[in-house]
Amino acid sequence: MTSFFKRTALSAMLLASSALGTSLAAADLNIAMDQIFQRMDPHNSNYNVDYSVASGVLERLITFDKNMKLVPQLATEWEGSADAKTFTFKLREGVKFHDGTPFNAAAVKANFDRLADQSQNLAKNSLFKVVDTVETPDDYTVVLNLKEPFGAMINTVAHPSVVIHSPKALEELGKDVDRNPVGTGPFVFKEWVPGERVVVEKNDEYWDSDWPKVDKVTFYPVTESATRVSMMLSDEIQFIHVLPAELAKRVNNADSHEVLEVPGITVWTASMNTKKEHFQDVRVRKAFNLAIDQQAFVDVVYSGHGTVPDSPIAPDTRFYEAQTPLETDLNKARALMKEAGYEDGFEIEIWGINNSTGVRMLQFLQQQLSQINVKVKIVPMEGATRSEKVFSSMDPETATFDMLMGGWSPSTGDADWHLRPVYATEGWIPKIYNMAFYSNETVDKAIQDALNTGDAEARGDAYAIAQKQIWEDSPVVWLAIENKMAGRKKGLTGVFQMPDGTMQYAKAAYE
Repeated sequence: MTSFFKRTALSAMLLASSALGTSLAAADLNIAMDQIFQRMDPHNSNYNVDYSVASGVLERLITFDKNMKLVPQLATEWEGSADAKTFTFKLREGVKFHDGTPFNAAAVKANFDRLADQSQNLAKNSLFKVVDTVETPDDYTVVLNLKEPFGAMINTVAHPSVVIHSPKALEELGKDVDRNPVGTGPFVFKEWVPGERVVVEKNDEYWDSDWPKVDKVTFYPVTESATRVSMMLSDEIQFIHVLPAELAKRVNNADSHEVLEVPGITVWTASMNTKKEHFQDVRVRKAFNLAIDQQAFVDVVYSGHGTVPDSPIAPDTRFYEAQTPLETDLNKARALMKEAGYEDGFEIEIWGINNSTGVRMLQFLQQQLSQINVKVKIVPMEGATRSEKVFSSMDPETATFDMLMGGWSPSTGDADWHLRPVYATEGWIPKIYNMAFYSNETVDKAIQDALNTGDAEARGDAYAIAQKQIWEDSPVVWLAIENKMAGRKKGLTGVFQMPDGTMQYAKAAYE
Protein backbone atom coordinates (compact mmCIF):
# COMPACT_ATOMS: atom_id res chain seq x y z
CA MET A 1 0.00 0.00 0.00
CA THR A 2 1.26 3.46 -0.86
CA SER A 3 2.31 5.07 2.38
CA PHE A 4 2.44 8.66 3.59
CA PHE A 5 6.20 8.40 3.21
CA LYS A 6 6.00 7.38 -0.45
CA ARG A 7 3.67 10.26 -1.20
CA THR A 8 5.95 12.65 0.69
CA ALA A 9 8.90 11.39 -1.36
CA LEU A 10 7.00 12.04 -4.58
CA SER A 11 6.03 15.52 -3.41
CA ALA A 12 9.63 16.25 -2.45
CA MET A 13 10.81 15.11 -5.85
CA LEU A 14 8.39 17.43 -7.63
CA LEU A 15 9.25 20.35 -5.35
CA ALA A 16 12.95 19.76 -5.90
CA SER A 17 12.42 19.78 -9.65
CA SER A 18 10.59 23.09 -9.35
CA ALA A 19 13.42 24.60 -7.32
CA LEU A 20 15.86 23.58 -10.04
CA GLY A 21 13.76 25.25 -12.68
CA THR A 22 12.50 21.96 -14.14
CA SER A 23 8.96 21.93 -12.81
CA LEU A 24 6.13 20.09 -14.50
CA ALA A 25 5.93 21.54 -18.00
CA ALA A 26 2.62 22.88 -19.24
CA ALA A 27 2.48 20.04 -21.77
CA ASP A 28 3.36 17.27 -19.30
CA LEU A 29 0.81 15.04 -17.64
CA ASN A 30 0.95 13.04 -14.39
CA ILE A 31 -1.59 10.25 -13.81
CA ALA A 32 -2.19 8.23 -10.63
CA MET A 33 -3.18 4.57 -11.06
CA ASP A 34 -4.75 2.49 -8.31
CA GLN A 35 -2.53 -0.58 -8.67
CA ILE A 36 1.09 -1.57 -9.13
CA PHE A 37 1.99 -2.19 -12.77
CA GLN A 38 2.50 -5.84 -13.68
CA ARG A 39 3.65 -6.01 -17.30
CA MET A 40 3.84 -3.70 -20.30
CA ASP A 41 2.95 -6.63 -22.55
CA PRO A 42 -0.85 -6.75 -22.77
CA HIS A 43 -0.61 -10.15 -24.48
CA ASN A 44 0.52 -11.50 -21.13
CA SER A 45 -1.55 -9.49 -18.64
CA ASN A 46 -4.98 -9.68 -17.05
CA TYR A 47 -4.89 -6.19 -15.60
CA ASN A 48 -6.64 -3.01 -16.73
CA VAL A 49 -3.85 -0.93 -15.22
CA ASP A 50 -1.38 -2.54 -17.64
CA TYR A 51 -3.68 -2.17 -20.66
CA SER A 52 -4.30 1.47 -19.79
CA VAL A 53 -0.65 2.49 -19.51
CA ALA A 54 0.34 0.49 -22.59
CA SER A 55 -2.50 1.89 -24.74
CA GLY A 56 -0.60 5.05 -25.66
CA VAL A 57 2.45 3.05 -26.74
CA LEU A 58 0.99 -0.12 -28.29
CA GLU A 59 -1.94 0.16 -30.68
CA ARG A 60 -4.54 -2.32 -31.95
CA LEU A 61 -6.08 -2.97 -35.33
CA ILE A 62 -9.49 -2.03 -33.93
CA THR A 63 -10.23 -0.11 -30.77
CA PHE A 64 -13.28 1.31 -28.97
CA ASP A 65 -14.60 4.81 -28.58
CA LYS A 66 -15.69 6.03 -25.15
CA ASN A 67 -19.04 4.24 -25.58
CA MET A 68 -17.42 0.88 -26.44
CA LYS A 69 -18.29 1.18 -30.14
CA LEU A 70 -15.80 -0.31 -32.57
CA VAL A 71 -13.56 2.20 -34.38
CA PRO A 72 -10.53 1.71 -36.66
CA GLN A 73 -6.99 2.20 -35.44
CA LEU A 74 -4.24 0.31 -37.31
CA ALA A 75 -6.85 -1.35 -39.51
CA THR A 76 -8.97 0.82 -41.77
CA GLU A 77 -11.68 -1.76 -42.53
CA TRP A 78 -12.59 -5.36 -41.77
CA GLU A 79 -15.16 -8.03 -42.57
CA GLY A 80 -16.11 -11.55 -41.55
CA SER A 81 -17.33 -14.44 -43.68
CA ALA A 82 -20.89 -15.70 -43.39
CA ASP A 83 -19.71 -18.89 -41.67
CA ALA A 84 -17.71 -16.87 -39.08
CA LYS A 85 -14.50 -18.72 -39.94
CA THR A 86 -12.59 -16.16 -42.02
CA PHE A 87 -11.88 -12.53 -41.06
CA THR A 88 -10.10 -10.04 -43.28
CA PHE A 89 -8.44 -6.79 -42.20
CA LYS A 90 -7.15 -3.96 -44.40
CA LEU A 91 -4.24 -2.16 -42.72
CA ARG A 92 -3.27 1.48 -42.44
CA GLU A 93 -0.32 2.43 -44.64
CA GLY A 94 2.60 4.72 -43.84
CA VAL A 95 2.95 3.67 -40.18
CA LYS A 96 6.25 2.89 -38.44
CA PHE A 97 7.10 1.35 -35.10
CA HIS A 98 9.12 3.37 -32.63
CA ASP A 99 12.26 1.40 -33.58
CA GLY A 100 11.84 2.31 -37.26
CA THR A 101 10.43 -1.07 -38.31
CA PRO A 102 7.62 -0.67 -40.86
CA PHE A 103 4.10 -1.59 -39.79
CA ASN A 104 2.64 -4.06 -42.27
CA ALA A 105 0.89 -7.40 -42.60
CA ALA A 106 4.04 -9.30 -41.58
CA ALA A 107 4.15 -7.37 -38.31
CA VAL A 108 0.52 -8.17 -37.58
CA LYS A 109 1.09 -11.83 -38.43
CA ALA A 110 4.00 -12.02 -35.97
CA ASN A 111 1.74 -10.76 -33.20
CA PHE A 112 -1.29 -12.84 -34.13
CA ASP A 113 0.84 -15.98 -34.46
CA ARG A 114 2.20 -15.29 -30.96
CA LEU A 115 -1.32 -14.95 -29.55
CA ALA A 116 -2.49 -18.07 -31.38
CA ASP A 117 0.46 -20.20 -30.17
CA GLN A 118 -0.95 -21.79 -27.03
CA SER A 119 2.48 -23.12 -26.04
CA GLN A 120 3.52 -19.54 -25.27
CA ASN A 121 1.40 -19.71 -22.08
CA LEU A 122 0.56 -16.03 -22.32
CA ALA A 123 -2.31 -14.69 -20.25
CA LYS A 124 -4.28 -13.86 -23.39
CA ASN A 125 -3.47 -16.90 -25.55
CA SER A 126 -7.01 -18.10 -24.92
CA LEU A 127 -8.40 -15.20 -26.97
CA PHE A 128 -6.81 -16.65 -30.11
CA LYS A 129 -7.08 -20.38 -29.44
CA VAL A 130 -9.52 -20.74 -32.35
CA VAL A 131 -7.08 -19.25 -34.86
CA ASP A 132 -5.74 -21.80 -37.32
CA THR A 133 -3.60 -19.76 -39.70
CA VAL A 134 -2.77 -16.11 -40.34
CA GLU A 135 -2.35 -15.22 -44.01
CA THR A 136 -0.85 -12.10 -45.58
CA PRO A 137 -2.01 -11.92 -49.22
CA ASP A 138 -0.27 -8.57 -49.57
CA ASP A 139 1.63 -6.09 -47.41
CA TYR A 140 -1.52 -4.45 -46.07
CA THR A 141 -4.03 -7.30 -45.84
CA VAL A 142 -4.29 -9.87 -43.05
CA VAL A 143 -6.64 -12.86 -43.08
CA LEU A 144 -7.48 -14.86 -39.96
CA ASN A 145 -8.56 -18.43 -40.72
CA LEU A 146 -10.24 -20.13 -37.78
CA LYS A 147 -10.41 -23.79 -36.80
CA GLU A 148 -14.12 -23.44 -36.19
CA PRO A 149 -16.77 -20.70 -36.35
CA PHE A 150 -16.24 -17.92 -33.84
CA GLY A 151 -18.88 -15.22 -33.98
CA ALA A 152 -17.09 -12.95 -31.50
CA MET A 153 -13.83 -12.63 -33.47
CA ILE A 154 -14.05 -8.98 -34.51
CA ASN A 155 -14.79 -7.88 -30.95
CA THR A 156 -12.00 -10.14 -29.73
CA VAL A 157 -9.48 -8.43 -32.01
CA ALA A 158 -10.55 -5.14 -30.40
CA HIS A 159 -9.75 -6.37 -26.89
CA PRO A 160 -7.21 -4.03 -25.22
CA SER A 161 -4.72 -6.87 -24.92
CA VAL A 162 -4.60 -7.55 -28.68
CA VAL A 163 -1.90 -4.98 -29.39
CA ILE A 164 0.72 -4.96 -32.11
CA HIS A 165 4.32 -5.08 -30.89
CA SER A 166 7.26 -4.34 -33.16
CA PRO A 167 8.18 -7.72 -34.70
CA LYS A 168 11.83 -6.76 -34.24
CA ALA A 169 11.24 -6.28 -30.51
CA LEU A 170 9.41 -9.61 -30.27
CA GLU A 171 12.26 -11.40 -32.00
CA GLU A 172 15.06 -9.76 -30.04
CA LEU A 173 13.42 -9.47 -26.61
CA GLY A 174 10.92 -12.32 -26.48
CA LYS A 175 8.93 -12.13 -23.26
CA ASP A 176 11.15 -9.26 -22.12
CA VAL A 177 8.93 -6.97 -24.20
CA ASP A 178 6.90 -6.78 -20.99
CA ARG A 179 9.58 -4.37 -19.73
CA ASN A 180 10.43 -2.69 -23.04
CA PRO A 181 7.30 -2.20 -25.18
CA VAL A 182 7.85 -0.97 -28.75
CA GLY A 183 4.70 0.01 -30.63
CA THR A 184 3.25 2.49 -33.13
CA GLY A 185 1.41 4.72 -30.65
CA PRO A 186 1.56 8.47 -30.03
CA PHE A 187 3.88 7.88 -27.08
CA VAL A 188 7.25 6.12 -26.85
CA PHE A 189 8.15 4.08 -23.77
CA LYS A 190 10.91 5.84 -21.79
CA GLU A 191 11.35 4.11 -18.43
CA TRP A 192 9.80 1.91 -15.78
CA VAL A 193 10.97 2.18 -12.21
CA PRO A 194 9.14 -0.74 -10.52
CA GLY A 195 6.87 0.38 -7.70
CA GLU A 196 7.43 4.05 -8.52
CA ARG A 197 6.56 5.17 -12.05
CA VAL A 198 6.27 4.50 -15.76
CA VAL A 199 7.21 7.29 -18.15
CA VAL A 200 6.25 7.68 -21.83
CA GLU A 201 7.25 10.52 -24.14
CA LYS A 202 5.84 12.16 -27.25
CA ASN A 203 6.32 10.31 -30.55
CA ASP A 204 7.29 13.05 -33.00
CA GLU A 205 6.80 10.67 -35.93
CA TYR A 206 3.32 9.45 -35.06
CA TRP A 207 1.23 8.51 -38.09
CA ASP A 208 -1.54 10.97 -37.15
CA SER A 209 0.16 14.36 -37.35
CA ASP A 210 -2.53 16.00 -35.17
CA TRP A 211 -1.36 14.02 -32.13
CA PRO A 212 -0.02 13.83 -29.48
CA LYS A 213 -0.61 17.16 -27.74
CA VAL A 214 1.41 16.52 -24.56
CA ASP A 215 5.16 15.95 -24.35
CA LYS A 216 5.37 13.43 -21.53
CA VAL A 217 3.04 11.28 -19.42
CA THR A 218 4.15 9.83 -16.08
CA PHE A 219 2.10 7.16 -14.35
CA TYR A 220 2.38 6.64 -10.58
CA PRO A 221 0.98 3.60 -8.75
CA VAL A 222 -0.86 5.03 -5.72
CA THR A 223 -3.02 2.37 -4.07
CA GLU A 224 -4.33 4.61 -1.28
CA SER A 225 -7.44 6.38 -2.59
CA ALA A 226 -7.31 9.45 -0.37
CA THR A 227 -3.67 9.95 -1.31
CA ARG A 228 -4.54 9.96 -5.01
CA VAL A 229 -7.15 12.67 -4.43
CA SER A 230 -4.83 14.78 -2.30
CA MET A 231 -2.14 14.57 -4.97
CA MET A 232 -4.57 15.69 -7.65
CA LEU A 233 -5.96 18.59 -5.64
CA SER A 234 -2.40 19.79 -5.00
CA ASP A 235 -1.66 19.45 -8.75
CA GLU A 236 1.02 16.79 -8.27
CA ILE A 237 -1.06 14.74 -10.67
CA GLN A 238 -3.76 15.84 -13.10
CA PHE A 239 -5.80 12.67 -13.54
CA ILE A 240 -6.93 9.85 -11.24
CA HIS A 241 -7.58 6.63 -13.14
CA VAL A 242 -9.87 5.15 -10.45
CA LEU A 243 -11.74 7.59 -8.20
CA PRO A 244 -13.54 5.91 -5.30
CA ALA A 245 -17.15 7.06 -5.14
CA GLU A 246 -16.90 8.16 -1.52
CA LEU A 247 -14.30 10.76 -2.52
CA ALA A 248 -16.21 12.16 -5.48
CA LYS A 249 -17.80 14.95 -3.46
CA ARG A 250 -14.40 16.16 -2.33
CA VAL A 251 -13.30 16.47 -5.96
CA ASN A 252 -16.53 18.10 -7.10
CA ASN A 253 -16.20 20.70 -4.36
CA ALA A 254 -12.85 21.83 -5.80
CA ASP A 255 -13.39 24.52 -8.43
CA SER A 256 -10.33 23.42 -10.39
CA HIS A 257 -11.27 19.73 -10.73
CA GLU A 258 -14.13 17.52 -11.92
CA VAL A 259 -15.48 13.99 -11.65
CA LEU A 260 -16.01 11.83 -14.74
CA GLU A 261 -18.63 9.06 -14.36
CA VAL A 262 -19.95 6.47 -16.82
CA PRO A 263 -21.99 3.26 -16.36
CA GLY A 264 -19.61 0.34 -16.12
CA ILE A 265 -19.67 -3.21 -17.47
CA THR A 266 -17.54 -4.72 -14.69
CA VAL A 267 -19.45 -7.19 -12.52
CA TRP A 268 -17.95 -7.63 -9.05
CA THR A 269 -18.33 -11.02 -7.43
CA ALA A 270 -17.12 -13.15 -4.57
CA SER A 271 -16.38 -16.51 -6.19
CA MET A 272 -17.03 -19.60 -4.09
CA ASN A 273 -14.42 -22.35 -4.45
CA THR A 274 -16.62 -25.26 -5.53
CA LYS A 275 -13.75 -27.66 -4.82
CA LYS A 276 -14.54 -27.06 -1.13
CA GLU A 277 -17.14 -29.43 0.32
CA HIS A 278 -19.44 -26.74 1.71
CA PHE A 279 -19.61 -24.89 -1.63
CA GLN A 280 -20.42 -28.02 -3.59
CA ASP A 281 -23.95 -27.69 -2.19
CA VAL A 282 -26.01 -25.24 -4.26
CA ARG A 283 -28.13 -24.52 -1.18
CA VAL A 284 -25.10 -23.02 0.54
CA ARG A 285 -24.23 -20.95 -2.51
CA LYS A 286 -27.79 -19.64 -2.72
CA ALA A 287 -27.79 -18.92 1.00
CA PHE A 288 -24.71 -16.75 0.61
CA ASN A 289 -26.42 -14.75 -2.12
CA LEU A 290 -29.55 -14.34 0.01
CA ALA A 291 -27.61 -13.35 3.13
CA ILE A 292 -25.64 -10.53 1.53
CA ASP A 293 -27.47 -7.27 0.96
CA GLN A 294 -26.24 -6.31 -2.51
CA GLN A 295 -27.84 -2.85 -2.50
CA ALA A 296 -26.16 -2.12 0.82
CA PHE A 297 -22.90 -3.29 -0.77
CA VAL A 298 -23.37 -0.77 -3.59
CA ASP A 299 -24.15 1.95 -1.06
CA VAL A 300 -21.28 1.15 1.31
CA VAL A 301 -18.55 0.35 -1.22
CA TYR A 302 -19.54 2.70 -4.04
CA SER A 303 -21.61 5.32 -2.22
CA GLY A 304 -24.56 4.36 -4.38
CA HIS A 305 -22.70 4.87 -7.67
CA GLY A 306 -23.60 1.54 -9.19
CA THR A 307 -26.32 -1.09 -9.56
CA VAL A 308 -27.13 -4.57 -8.25
CA PRO A 309 -26.52 -7.26 -10.90
CA ASP A 310 -29.56 -9.06 -12.30
CA SER A 311 -27.55 -11.32 -14.60
CA PRO A 312 -24.04 -12.77 -14.71
CA ILE A 313 -23.18 -9.98 -17.18
CA ALA A 314 -23.84 -6.23 -17.16
CA PRO A 315 -26.76 -4.63 -19.06
CA ASP A 316 -24.48 -2.77 -21.47
CA THR A 317 -22.80 -6.00 -22.57
CA ARG A 318 -23.94 -7.39 -25.90
CA PHE A 319 -26.45 -10.28 -25.49
CA TYR A 320 -27.26 -9.45 -21.87
CA GLU A 321 -30.40 -11.20 -20.59
CA ALA A 322 -32.01 -10.13 -17.29
CA GLN A 323 -32.75 -12.80 -14.66
CA THR A 324 -34.88 -12.81 -11.52
CA PRO A 325 -33.43 -10.00 -9.36
CA LEU A 326 -31.62 -10.88 -6.15
CA GLU A 327 -33.50 -10.18 -2.94
CA THR A 328 -31.91 -10.27 0.50
CA ASP A 329 -33.72 -12.77 2.73
CA LEU A 330 -31.90 -13.78 5.91
CA ASN A 331 -34.61 -16.15 7.08
CA LYS A 332 -34.50 -18.08 3.82
CA ALA A 333 -30.70 -18.03 3.85
CA ARG A 334 -30.63 -19.50 7.36
CA ALA A 335 -33.18 -22.13 6.37
CA LEU A 336 -31.07 -23.20 3.39
CA MET A 337 -27.96 -23.41 5.57
CA LYS A 338 -29.85 -25.58 8.06
CA GLU A 339 -31.23 -27.77 5.28
CA ALA A 340 -27.69 -28.25 3.96
CA GLY A 341 -26.45 -29.26 7.42
CA TYR A 342 -24.64 -26.03 8.21
CA GLU A 343 -26.98 -24.34 10.69
CA ASP A 344 -23.99 -23.55 12.92
CA GLY A 345 -22.01 -22.25 9.97
CA PHE A 346 -18.32 -22.82 9.26
CA GLU A 347 -15.08 -20.92 8.88
CA ILE A 348 -13.85 -19.55 5.55
CA GLU A 349 -11.02 -17.47 4.15
CA ILE A 350 -11.73 -14.70 1.62
CA TRP A 351 -8.93 -13.25 -0.50
CA GLY A 352 -9.04 -9.75 -1.93
CA ILE A 353 -7.04 -6.63 -2.81
CA ASN A 354 -5.52 -4.46 -0.11
CA ASN A 355 -6.49 -1.05 -1.51
CA SER A 356 -9.16 1.02 0.26
CA THR A 357 -12.08 -0.26 -1.80
CA GLY A 358 -10.90 -3.86 -1.69
CA VAL A 359 -10.60 -3.88 2.10
CA ARG A 360 -14.05 -2.32 2.43
CA MET A 361 -15.45 -5.12 0.25
CA LEU A 362 -13.88 -7.79 2.41
CA GLN A 363 -15.06 -6.23 5.66
CA PHE A 364 -18.59 -5.91 4.32
CA LEU A 365 -18.74 -9.61 3.42
CA GLN A 366 -17.25 -10.53 6.78
CA GLN A 367 -20.04 -8.69 8.60
CA GLN A 368 -22.87 -9.90 6.36
CA LEU A 369 -21.92 -13.58 6.44
CA SER A 370 -21.68 -13.54 10.22
CA GLN A 371 -25.49 -13.32 10.14
CA ILE A 372 -25.65 -16.93 8.97
CA ASN A 373 -22.94 -18.06 11.41
CA VAL A 374 -20.13 -18.04 8.87
CA LYS A 375 -16.86 -16.91 10.43
CA VAL A 376 -14.76 -15.08 7.86
CA LYS A 377 -11.03 -14.51 7.87
CA ILE A 378 -10.24 -11.74 5.38
CA VAL A 379 -6.93 -11.82 3.50
CA PRO A 380 -6.19 -8.52 1.73
CA MET A 381 -3.21 -8.72 -0.64
CA GLU A 382 -1.16 -6.31 -2.69
CA GLY A 383 -2.14 -6.64 -6.36
CA ALA A 384 1.09 -8.24 -7.56
CA THR A 385 0.98 -10.81 -4.73
CA ARG A 386 -2.59 -11.72 -5.54
CA SER A 387 -1.69 -12.02 -9.22
CA GLU A 388 1.16 -14.40 -8.46
CA LYS A 389 -0.90 -16.59 -6.15
CA VAL A 390 -4.00 -16.72 -8.35
CA PHE A 391 -2.71 -16.61 -11.92
CA SER A 392 0.80 -18.05 -11.76
CA SER A 393 0.86 -20.86 -9.24
CA MET A 394 -2.75 -21.85 -8.54
CA ASP A 395 -3.61 -25.56 -8.49
CA PRO A 396 -7.40 -26.10 -8.49
CA GLU A 397 -7.07 -29.31 -6.49
CA THR A 398 -5.05 -27.74 -3.67
CA ALA A 399 -6.32 -24.13 -3.71
CA THR A 400 -6.61 -22.96 -0.10
CA PHE A 401 -8.98 -20.01 -0.49
CA ASP A 402 -12.69 -20.44 0.12
CA MET A 403 -13.81 -17.26 -1.62
CA LEU A 404 -12.02 -14.88 -3.94
CA MET A 405 -13.07 -11.30 -4.63
CA GLY A 406 -12.80 -10.13 -8.20
CA GLY A 407 -14.29 -7.98 -10.90
CA TRP A 408 -14.46 -8.90 -14.57
CA SER A 409 -15.29 -6.64 -17.48
CA PRO A 410 -15.72 -8.04 -20.99
CA SER A 411 -13.33 -5.68 -22.71
CA THR A 412 -14.54 -6.97 -26.07
CA GLY A 413 -18.02 -5.62 -25.27
CA ASP A 414 -19.44 -9.06 -26.09
CA ALA A 415 -21.05 -11.68 -23.81
CA ASP A 416 -18.49 -14.24 -24.96
CA TRP A 417 -15.65 -12.55 -23.14
CA HIS A 418 -17.51 -12.51 -19.85
CA LEU A 419 -19.31 -15.84 -19.80
CA ARG A 420 -16.46 -17.92 -21.25
CA PRO A 421 -13.54 -16.76 -19.06
CA VAL A 422 -15.55 -16.50 -15.83
CA TYR A 423 -18.01 -19.39 -16.05
CA ALA A 424 -16.87 -21.93 -18.67
CA THR A 425 -14.85 -24.95 -17.56
CA GLU A 426 -12.02 -23.83 -19.85
CA GLY A 427 -11.72 -20.64 -17.82
CA TRP A 428 -10.54 -22.20 -14.54
CA ILE A 429 -7.78 -20.19 -12.94
CA PRO A 430 -4.90 -19.91 -13.46
CA LYS A 431 -5.81 -20.20 -17.16
CA ILE A 432 -8.38 -17.38 -17.29
CA TYR A 433 -10.74 -16.10 -14.55
CA ASN A 434 -13.14 -18.85 -13.43
CA MET A 435 -12.22 -18.46 -9.76
CA ALA A 436 -15.05 -20.69 -8.54
CA PHE A 437 -13.80 -23.71 -10.53
CA TYR A 438 -17.40 -23.84 -11.74
CA SER A 439 -18.30 -26.38 -14.40
CA ASN A 440 -21.66 -27.08 -16.01
CA GLU A 441 -22.16 -28.97 -19.28
CA THR A 442 -25.23 -26.93 -20.23
CA VAL A 443 -23.31 -23.70 -19.81
CA ASP A 444 -20.27 -24.96 -21.70
CA LYS A 445 -22.45 -26.14 -24.59
CA ALA A 446 -24.45 -22.90 -24.77
CA ILE A 447 -21.29 -20.79 -24.85
CA GLN A 448 -19.86 -22.96 -27.61
CA ASP A 449 -23.14 -22.90 -29.58
CA ALA A 450 -23.06 -19.11 -29.50
CA LEU A 451 -19.57 -19.08 -30.93
CA ASN A 452 -20.37 -21.55 -33.69
CA THR A 453 -22.45 -19.04 -35.62
CA GLY A 454 -22.21 -15.54 -36.96
CA ASP A 455 -25.98 -15.12 -36.68
CA ALA A 456 -26.70 -12.58 -33.94
CA GLU A 457 -30.14 -13.96 -33.05
CA ALA A 458 -28.83 -17.50 -32.63
CA ARG A 459 -25.93 -16.22 -30.52
CA GLY A 460 -28.35 -14.32 -28.29
CA ASP A 461 -30.53 -17.40 -27.79
CA ALA A 462 -27.53 -19.49 -26.73
CA TYR A 463 -26.19 -16.88 -24.34
CA ALA A 464 -29.65 -16.60 -22.77
CA ILE A 465 -29.49 -20.31 -21.89
CA ALA A 466 -26.04 -19.89 -20.36
CA GLN A 467 -27.03 -16.88 -18.26
CA LYS A 468 -30.14 -18.61 -16.91
CA GLN A 469 -28.20 -21.74 -15.88
CA ILE A 470 -25.36 -19.81 -14.26
CA TRP A 471 -27.85 -17.68 -12.30
CA GLU A 472 -29.56 -20.84 -11.07
CA ASP A 473 -26.28 -22.52 -10.04
CA SER A 474 -24.99 -19.42 -8.19
CA PRO A 475 -21.25 -20.24 -8.26
CA VAL A 476 -20.49 -16.69 -7.09
CA VAL A 477 -22.06 -14.02 -4.93
CA TRP A 478 -23.04 -11.26 -7.35
CA LEU A 479 -22.26 -7.97 -5.65
CA ALA A 480 -22.26 -4.88 -7.86
CA ILE A 481 -21.81 -3.24 -11.22
CA GLU A 482 -20.03 -0.06 -10.26
CA ASN A 483 -20.03 3.13 -12.28
CA LYS A 484 -16.58 3.94 -13.61
CA MET A 485 -15.36 7.14 -11.97
CA ALA A 486 -12.25 9.21 -12.53
CA GLY A 487 -10.96 12.58 -11.35
CA ARG A 488 -9.58 15.19 -13.73
CA LYS A 489 -8.13 18.67 -13.59
CA LYS A 490 -10.38 21.08 -15.47
CA GLY A 491 -8.91 22.11 -18.78
CA LEU A 492 -7.49 18.63 -19.40
CA THR A 493 -9.27 16.81 -22.22
CA GLY A 494 -8.87 13.49 -24.03
CA VAL A 495 -8.16 11.45 -20.89
CA PHE A 496 -11.10 9.40 -19.68
CA GLN A 497 -12.34 6.21 -18.07
CA MET A 498 -13.85 3.50 -20.28
CA PRO A 499 -16.92 1.41 -19.30
CA ASP A 500 -14.68 -1.67 -19.07
CA GLY A 501 -12.40 -0.06 -16.48
CA THR A 502 -9.52 0.77 -18.78
CA MET A 503 -8.39 4.32 -19.52
CA GLN A 504 -7.46 6.22 -22.68
CA TYR A 505 -4.98 9.07 -22.82
CA ALA A 506 -3.69 9.04 -26.42
CA LYS A 507 -5.49 12.30 -27.18
CA ALA A 508 -4.67 14.10 -23.95
CA ALA A 509 -4.55 17.88 -24.33
CA TYR A 510 -4.81 21.06 -22.27
CA GLU A 511 -7.38 23.62 -23.35
